Amino acid sequence: MIVDRNLTRFVVLDEEAVRLVLAKIDANQEGVVVCVDGAGVLQGLLTDGDVRRWMIESGSPDLDLPVGAIANRSIVSAPIDADPLTVDALFDDGVRVVPLTDSLGRCVALAWPHQNNFVVGGRRIGTRDPCFLIAEIGINHNGSLDLAYKMIDAAVESGADCVKFQMRDLSSLYSNAGNAGDHREDLGSQYTLDLLSRFQLSADEMFLALDRCSDRGVIPLVTPWDVVSMNHLEDYGVTAYKTASAEFTNHPFLRSLARTGKPLICSTGMTSEAEIRESVGLLIDAGCQFALLHCNSTYPAPFKDVNLRYMETLREIGGCPTGYSSHDRGINVSVAAAALGANIIAKHFTRDKEMEGNDHRVSLLPSEFADLVAGVREVESAMGGARAREITQGEMMNRETLAKSLVINTNLEAGEIIEAHMVDVRSPGRGLQPNRLTTLIGQPTRRSLQPGDILFPTDAGESKSEPRKYSFNRPMGIPVRYHDLLGLKDRSNFDFLEFHLSYKDLEEDES
Repeated sequence: MIVDRNLTRFVVLDEEAVRLVLAKIDANQEGVVVCVDGAGVLQGLLTDGDVRRWMIESGSPDLDLPVGAIANRSIVSAPIDADPLTVDALFDDGVRVVPLTDSLGRCVALAWPHQNNFVVGGRRIGTRDPCFLIAEIGINHNGSLDLAYKMIDAAVESGADCVKFQMRDLSSLYSNAGNAGDHREDLGSQYTLDLLSRFQLSADEMFLALDRCSDRGVIPLVTPWDVVSMNHLEDYGVTAYKTASAEFTNHPFLRSLARTGKPLICSTGMTSEAEIRESVGLLIDAGCQFALLHCNSTYPAPFKDVNLRYMETLREIGGCPTGYSSHDRGINVSVAAAALGANIIAKHFTRDKEMEGNDHRVSLLPSEFADLVAGVREVESAMGGARAREITQGEMMNRETLAKSLVINTNLEAGEIIEAHMVDVRSPGRGLQPNRLTTLIGQPTRRSLQPGDILFPTDAGESKSEPRKYSFNRPMGIPVRYHDLLGLKDRSNFDFLEFHLSYKDLEEDES
C-alpha cells in the first residue's frame, strides 16, 4: 500500500462543474478524483467509469452541473492513522483507491494498492512520463554560494528538470563529531571529512540555493545525510527527498524520512539484493511513495561493473518508478538507461572537472549535460509504443518513389475481366502494391485502361474517395504539382494551392 499526501491532482470541490473535473481526471491519468466540500470534508469519489455511465443514462448530460450531484457517495474510506494492514485489506476489484481522513472527516491523503507515479515539485514521475533528469551538484559548489548560483543557472540552461544538493550536519553524522583533524581516522575518512568541513553550505545558504532553483523554474532536491539536516529541510518545505546509496540500509533514517510523507528517490549502490528487498519492504510497510535508482558507487564506475539491466530487477522488487544514478564517465550509459525505460536519471554536474573534490572528475560539464538531455529526449521520441506498425508520411513519400505498382500492359474496356498475363510490376509505387495481385485478378475493370496505366485500389474493388467541400475556421489548401491544377480547381473549395516544382517542371513551356 502506498499513501499519497499530494492531493492537488485528485481533489475537486463538490461545486465545480463536471467539465472541469473531466479535465482533471484526464490529467492525473489515474481516472479518479476525490470530491470534498469547501472545508475539505470528504463527500465522494468520481471515476471515469462513473462519468461515462452518467452521460449514457442522462441522454443529454449537462457538463456545467456541479460534480457533487453525480459523485459516488457510497465509498470506502479509512482514518489517516489506521493500521496499514487494515487499509490494505480494503482493496479489491471494486476499490482501487481509499481516501484517508482526519478526525474532522477531511481528506488528507489517498491510499493506493501500488504506485504508478508520484509528483515531485509539480512534476509527475512515472512510466508514462518523460524521464526526470537530475543535475547532481552535491557539494561541487565547493562551499561557495555564488558558485552554486552559477551552477544552478548552467543546469537550467542545459535542460535539467531538477538540481540536487547534499546536506550534512557533521557533528551528528560522524562518531567523532565531524572532527576533520582527527588523526585516528583512516585516510579515506580524513580526506572526506576535510572536504566536507570546507565545502559545506550553511543551512541558510542551502535555502538560498533552493530558492534560486525555484526562481529559475527548476525543481530543487536535496539528499539529507542525517536527521538534523532532514529537520532543517522539513522546516524549509521541500517536496521530496533523495537518499544516498550509503543510507539505504539505514532503516531508522529511512523510517524518519518515510514519516515525512514525502516521496523518496532512493539510490541502491553498495547494497546487496537481499538488503534492497529488505529496505523496500520497510518503505512499503510505511506506505511511502518511492523510486529506486540503480547505481554502482565507484568513482568512476567501470563500464563492466555497471550491470544496467539490473534496473529491470529493481522494477520487479519495488513495483515503482526506477532509474539510474550514474557514476560512470560520459553520457552513453545514461542514454542507454533511458532506452531501457529509466524514469529518472541522475548525473553529477560541475563547471570545472579540475576543481578539488571527489565528484568533479565523474561529473558532466554544462555542455555535456545538454548533450545528455538531447540524447535522452531523442531516445524517448524514438521509443514510441507497442502500437501496430504504420507507414509514416516520410515512408509513404519514399514508397511512391522507390516501390513498384501493378501496371496494365494491354488495352481493356470497362467491364472486361483482368487476367494475370495482363499485369506487370513497374515503378513508381503510386498505385496498387504488387502483393495485391491475387485480389486484382478476376476483377472487372471499372474504367478503360491502356498499356502503362497504373492500377489503384479502386481497380481491385475498394471504394473510391470522392472530393467534397470543406469548412474550416481558417484558409485551407494543399501542396500540388502544377499539372494538378485543372483537375483540382473545380473539385473542392481550396483557398490556395502550394505548387511544388521539379527542375523538369521549370523547363516546361506552359504559356
